[in-house]
Amino acid sequence: MKFNIQDRIVLDEMVDTFTKEMNKNYDKMTDTSRRPIITREYWLQMIEEVQNKIDSFTTKKALNQSNKYR
Repeated sequence: MKFNIQDRIVLDEMVDTFTKEMNKNYDKMTDTSRRPIITREYWLQMIEEVQNKIDSFTTKKALNQSNKYR
C-alpha cells in the first residue's frame, strides 16, 4: 500500500506538529535547567528516519506534491 496525496498531507502535518512540540518541550526543559532524557539530536534523527520511511511508502505524485509545499 502506498500513501496518496490526502494521506501524505495528514502525515506531513503530524510530523511537523510532533517536531514543533518536541522543540517546544525541549526548550522548556532546558530553560528550567532540567536535563531531557532523550537529546534533541536523537529526536531529530528519529524524525528524519520516520520521514524517510513515509517517503518510501508514498506515491511519486504525492511525494512531489509534499516536497512542493513543505
